[in-house]
Amino acid sequence: MKLQKPTATADRLVDIAESLFAEKGFYGTSIRDLADGIGIAKSSLLHHYPTKQKLYGAVLKKLANEMTLEVKGISERFADEKEQIFQLVQLLCDNSEKKPNRVNIILRELLDNPKRAEKAKKWFFVDYFKELTGMIKSGQDKGLFKPVNPEIFILQLLGAHRYLIISLPTVRQFFDESIYQQILKNHRAELETFVKERLMKEKGDHNGIYRNSV
Repeated sequence: MKLQKPTATADRLVDIAESLFAEKGFYGTSIRDLADGIGIAKSSLLHHYPTKQKLYGAVLKKLANEMTLEVKGISERFADEKEQIFQLVQLLCDNSEKKPNRVNIILRELLDNPKRAEKAKKWFFVDYFKELTGMIKSGQDKGLFKPVNPEIFILQLLGAHRYLIISLPTVRQFFDESIYQQILKNHRAELETFVKERLMKEKGDHNGIYRNSV
C-alpha cells in the first residue's frame, strides 16, 4: 500500500506517537493506544500509516532529522572543531532535560532495535552519526585532535551520556532537588573532561597545539 502524503492529521499522529512510544516503547504501544491517543478510529489511523512499524519509522525519521540539523547547526555556527565538540556536549545535556521524549525513544530504540535489525532496511540515525564522526575527522585532518577512532569515540561519548540519563529518574526520586541539579552540573563537567583527555592534544604535541581549556 502506498503511503499518503503527509497531512495535518498524519503530522499530529507522529507527535502523539512520539509521546506514546517514549512512554511504552515500540512493543508496548498498540495500534489502539495510538488511535485513542489522537481520538480517531483505528481504520483512520491505518489510512495514514498502514502499520505500526510505518508510524514508528516516521517518528524515528522526524527525531533523526531534528538531531542531524542540530549538529549541522553547530558546525555552521562554529568553525573550530574543538569548539564544536564542546557545543555538542552542551547540546546533549540540554536536550536530556528539554526533550525527554526524544531521549527515551532513543534509549528504547537501542534496546529494542536488535530484534528488528536483521529485517530493517535503514537505520534512521545514520546521517546523525555521520555528522558527529565527520566533526571528529575534520578536526583530525587539521591536526587538532588525537588519532582516535572517530566511531568509537562518538559511541563512547554518547554511551557515557545515555548511561547517566537512564539513571536520572531514580536519582530524582531518592535525592533532593539540589543534589539532582548538582549531579547534572557535574555530569557536564565530566563529559568535557572526557573530551579533553580522550580527544584533545596537549600543548607541545608535535602534530598540533591545543590549549587545555576552551
